[in-house]
Amino acid sequence: MHSERIPKHRGTLLDSRYRLLLLALVFRKKCAQMSFTFKPRLNVEDAVPRQILETMHEKALGVLEQTGIRVSNKRLLDRIAANKGFEMREGWVRIESGIIEDLVAEVRKGRKRGSGNGGDEGAMILSPGYPGCYHIIDLETNRAEPLTTERAIGATKLIDSLHDWGVRGEAPGGPIDVPPKLRRILQCKIGYEYCRSAGHAPFEGYEEAVYIKRMADVMGQGFGIEIYVISPLRLEGISVERAIPLLERGECGWMSIGSMPLAGATAPVYPVGAFIQGIAESLGGYAILHEAYPNVHIGFGINAYHFDMHYGNIVIGSPEQTLMDLFSVALNIFYGGGLHGHRSFRTMAKKVDVQAQVEKASSATVGVLTGAGVFDMGGKLSIDEVFSPVQLVIDCETARYLTRLAKGLDFAEDQITSSLQAMARCAAKGHYLADETTRRDHKNIFWAPSIFDDSLFHTSKGDVDIMERAKEVCRRKIAEHRYHLEEEKRQKLDEIYRDASRHLS
Repeated sequence: MHSERIPKHRGTLLDSRYRLLLLALVFRKKCAQMSFTFKPRLNVEDAVPRQILETMHEKALGVLEQTGIRVSNKRLLDRIAANKGFEMREGWVRIESGIIEDLVAEVRKGRKRGSGNGGDEGAMILSPGYPGCYHIIDLETNRAEPLTTERAIGATKLIDSLHDWGVRGEAPGGPIDVPPKLRRILQCKIGYEYCRSAGHAPFEGYEEAVYIKRMADVMGQGFGIEIYVISPLRLEGISVERAIPLLERGECGWMSIGSMPLAGATAPVYPVGAFIQGIAESLGGYAILHEAYPNVHIGFGINAYHFDMHYGNIVIGSPEQTLMDLFSVALNIFYGGGLHGHRSFRTMAKKVDVQAQVEKASSATVGVLTGAGVFDMGGKLSIDEVFSPVQLVIDCETARYLTRLAKGLDFAEDQITSSLQAMARCAAKGHYLADETTRRDHKNIFWAPSIFDDSLFHTSKGDVDIMERAKEVCRRKIAEHRYHLEEEKRQKLDEIYRDASRHLS
């Protein structure tokens, strides 16, 4: 600003306080339209050339035409045998590309109608993810112990008590102190009784599913199933065999189709090849099941996974898997989905250690920068074999940190005006600590940790033990748990579980 534009008084410039107030007025006029939020983002959609995705899609359709999907369930084969575009040959179902293209167009249209941004970026939702644990890290011994009924109830109480922290979930696994066929049913019962956000538990077989569906009906919840195409290119196995009876009886409201191609083990070692196979598996499985059961709502997802040649298992939390997860976001967009970031807290660590924090924070940080989404695998270790209450609390803290990161920084007109006015008030004082803007707005701008410690060494009060802080949160939250399922529903769940015990023990 030129000095001649500022009024002069007795040959001198106005005092600094008056100049700052005037600057605020000038800035307000110049920035009348200013409203900007700086949000760090990874533009995954633009990072992948559409030609690459179209080529991969075309090659996957070629795989389905030339090789097909292996199907062994006779009832499923009978349902599609007379359908045009499906050729049966020695247990393999080859699918014409036109069938797939029509279905993909339909999916894109439907997803566009129901598209959204995946949720409020200012809100934090953390899910423990797939509830398949059979071990839990004991709060007192720090060792992995079997997930008994008592421990499962305690863990479920913790998950529910963290509801106001944004946690949503159910019992983390099936108690091992009951017969195998009752474990998932009891897990479902525990989830519903002690956690307000619980959904129905997973299941291995149709016998379990009958009782789990009955419990879901009591709770007024929909019931569906996930079906996995076994890599390479096989629509068969446990997930299909448990689903067919449900589908035949009309007891399944929805199903989702996916696969888990392991690069170098059950899929080509090259990521591009693993994803092409994953596309073929998901689209092929989707096409077959859509034709067989057209009245059931079906969705599909596509991903590929990192396989470790040294240990002979899938590796979650590796840099390669993080990259594959990000690429799958681009694929989701290509097939009509919205921008849903994968905010995963997955790790291969077997205990709450440095490896767990590095792998969880790295993959979740990259995921949160892709946009809105839900954090998952909170509290899980060794993929999903072990549940840790302490790790869940640490994951909550990390998720809150990352939610604040994704929210960004606001640069707005009123903030400029308020800042300049504050300068006029506080410059002479030498600080802004007592200013009305600081007192009013600092909590809305700066994130305050719950268990992390931001003090300096010389101002801290003794040794800071983050693990012990997390344990205290666990103990306090479990002790404060107050949610109880209404008595009528609880009695019905008890009756269903007794019935299951009589028939499946």
